[in-house]
Amino acid sequence: MSSPAIPWEDESRRFAREREFVRRFSRRPAGVISLLVILIVLFAAVFTNVAATHDPIFTDFDALFSGPSGAHWLGTDNLGRDTYSRIVHGARTALLVGVISVGIGVSIGMPYGMLAGYLGGWKDEVMMRVMDAIYAFPALLLALIIIAVLGTGIFNVMIAIGVVFIPGLARLVRGSTLSVKEMEYVLAAESSGASTWRIILQHIAPNILAPVIVQGSLAVGFAIIAEAGLSFLGLGTQPPDPSWGSMLSGAQRFLTSQGSLAIFPGLAIVLTVLAFNLLGDTLRDLLDPRLRGSD
Repeated sequence: MSSPAIPWEDESRRFAREREFVRRFSRRPAGVISLLVILIVLFAAVFTNVAATHDPIFTDFDALFSGPSGAHWLGTDNLGRDTYSRIVHGARTALLVGVISVGIGVSIGMPYGMLAGYLGGWKDEVMMRVMDAIYAFPALLLALIIIAVLGTGIFNVMIAIGVVFIPGLARLVRGSTLSVKEMEYVLAAESSGASTWRIILQHIAPNILAPVIVQGSLAVGFAIIAEAGLSFLGLGTQPPDPSWGSMLSGAQRFLTSQGSLAIFPGLAIVLTVLAFNLLGDTLRDLLDPRLRGSD
């Protein structure tokens, strides 16, 4: 007679897997560096009042176009506002839009794709043709159409970008669901009479999280670029609130004389988006079973 299972065995195996994942992640320099950059941006976004040195909307007409100095680390703009503090406050907007818009896409696209893939047949065809119709619109054009309907503002930008993410995530999740639903544990749950949503939530969703996590991390970078572009066009963050995109928009008049006004927010966008992309690539390599043997 076999001995009963020890309750802490599952916990020990989980901790062992987590330690192994951390060990493999630490051996990826690109992933470690990208994570550090994201943590720095996250600190600036969460503890904005600590990281910033000035009020981002305070105008100092005695310090117009001031160069980098001890008082203004990255100089000031055409209204005497501190560039460094505006970049720090812009980090909050960038991450907020990135996280919430991706959250909207995942919260709708993931259950939609799982349901379509699990049901199959004509229901799957109808549901995915709806996604294909939305996916046919270029991402930026679709976002512009939604903002034209809802109006300008940062919250409407989050909704617009989130809707843009839904079709791609739904297609990704559907493909993963089609392979997972043929597994033995799903077939066993079906034979036991489990409901459709119970099978989806308990047996399918946990086993398709890896590609969703990877795609989500990559999507955050795209959302940051999209928000910057929409704010550059005057459709996102409205003045005087700081945003990396609106800072670039205000700097375009002074590119020849004060190029640093565009360089610093541009670097913030490039470094943050690059960090999320590298993190997504690292997670893809670590979570893909076909690539685990290369570590």
